[in-house]
Amino acid sequence: MYAFSRHPMYVSELTLLLGWVIFYGSLALLIACVVWYIFFNYYAMPNEERVLEAHFGEAYREYKSKVPRWL
Repeated sequence: MYAFSRHPMYVSELTLLLGWVIFYGSLALLIACVVWYIFFNYYAMPNEERVLEAHFGEAYREYKSKVPRWL
């Protein structure tokens, strides 16, 4: 999984939430999904990647250059 996405857990959570949006046809869930994406893409993931880069250094930078953030 980590060969296809640097954050497979976030990808699976977003996929599940999008499934709920489609299943229920709920505008509230769609808004929650958009808010979720914005929060994780612009806050949580960058912070997590900074910590990983500080801990693993060049190895993580190389991994980042080969594997996309989402898919």
